[in-house]
This record gives sequence, structure tokens and C-alpha cells, in this order.
Amino acid sequence: GAMAQAVSLGILRQDLTDKGQVMATDVVPEILEAAQREGLQTAGSSVALVDWADVVVMAVKPQVVDPVIADIAAHWRPDKLMISICAGVTIDAYLQGLGAESKVVRVMPNTPCLVGEAATAYAGSPRCADWELDLVHGMFASVGNATHRVPEYLLNTVTGLSGSGPAYVYMMIQALSDAGVHGGLPRAAAQSLAAQTVVGAARMVQETGQHPAVLKEAVTSPAGTTIAGVRTLERAGFASALIEAAEAARARSEELSRTPDFLLQKPKGG
Repeated sequence: GAMAQAVSLGILRQDLTDKGQVMATDVVPEILEAAQREGLQTAGSSVALVDWADVVVMAVKPQVVDPVIADIAAHWRPDKLMISICAGVTIDAYLQGLGAESKVVRVMPNTPCLVGEAATAYAGSPRCADWELDLVHGMFASVGNATHRVPEYLLNTVTGLSGSGPAYVYMMIQALSDAGVHGGLPRAAAQSLAAQTVVGAARMVQETGQHPAVLKEAVTSPAGTTIAGVRTLERAGFASALIEAAEAARARSEELSRTPDFLLQKPKGG
């Protein structure tokens, strides 16, 4: 999929490996053709890829993971490393299918990895060596500036924050853009200004290292325009709404981790 392509190209851009050391497989011919155009090797099946690779990145829909594991299990060796970017699929699900001694790293990136701006968290199974976790860290740091190792139980919180977070930010950009249009700006100018405002504010947080509250105060003059807007946001419950959104997404991720394919289960007896 697109996220796996982004990670592969990020690794190559950072010279972490060369094209001859990266192989892809997919059931969609167009994706294999795209990989070949990038100079990557391709395989006709998951089994062929597993036989070839020391490190395998699983990037499929959650409901497809079990069939793929069943397909490759007989070819899996404990010295291989499985990296999963499949939402809601636990490390234990892989250990049950590939063997308790398997090395598995569960990773939660987000869609901005497609433009090299990912926020990523990861957790490893007990047998993963430090150098293998460092390898995973480097892979995902190649497509973003926020890469963190956390206990697996916190990956649901990561899902609510940075996994789902881009959607919340897009909504904010859209709302700011609408406000600009309401005030008389052309849509293109309003959207450009809104998006750059978010980019610039985020970089201020990253590059200054200051708390967002301190940066907010620097913009908020006494009796000025910004405090008038801040007052309105506070009255509307802006901060609380974002916290509740992230918490709802975290709870949903936890639920889906227990029953990841419930949407595809057919009712019995019908």
C-alpha cells in the first residue's frame, strides 16, 4: 500500500540501504509495477518474499493478516524480524501464528509519512534485540521527525493522538479556511494561509522547544484580537473537544484490537 511505499522510499532517500536490498509483493499488479519503476525487486508471493528477506514489513488490511500469517508460517524463522504497520493487530496475534520465539515490532505511523512528516510510535516483542529496535526507529525516522518507542498498551493512545490526529487538524484547517472565505478572502488564499498557519505553529513548537501555552501567550496581547478569539474557543470547549476526540479514538482502537475484523463477520444463520 501507499504507506509501505512511502517507508521504502524514505529508507532509500536516507541511504539506509540500496534498491537491491528492498523487495515488494502485492496482489495489485499496479503496485508491483510502481515498485519496479522505483528499481525495487518484486516477488510473486508472500512466501517468496519471506524466503528472501531478513526483515519483513507487513502492510495489509487488518482482516488480511491472519491468512497471510497462515501462508508464511511454515517458512518463518525465529531470526527474521517482522514489522507490522497493520492497525489494531497485536504483537500476540503474530506470536500465535509465527511462534512464541518470533521477533515482532508493531508500528503505528500516520498518513503524513506520505510526505515525509510522519509521527510514529512502536513496540517490540520480548525477543527483539536493541539493535533491531534501533533499526526500526531509523526506518520510520526516515519519513518523519517524531518517532518514539512506547509500551504496546500505549499504541492505542498513539492511535487516538497521532494516528487519527491528522483528521482533526484537517478539520481545523477547513474551518479556518471557511472563516477566511466568510471574511472575504478567495478560497485558495484562505486555504493557503490556514494550512501554513498550522505548519508554522507546529514548527515553532518543535524548533523552540517551548510549551504551547508559552507560545500562545506570546501571540495574545492584552485586550487584543487573539484573546478575543481564544475566549470564544474556550467558551466553545475547543480544548475539551480535542481531548474527547482523541480519547474516543483510543477507546475505539482498543475495541478493534480485540475484534479487528468484526465489520467483515457475517451474521450467523441468515
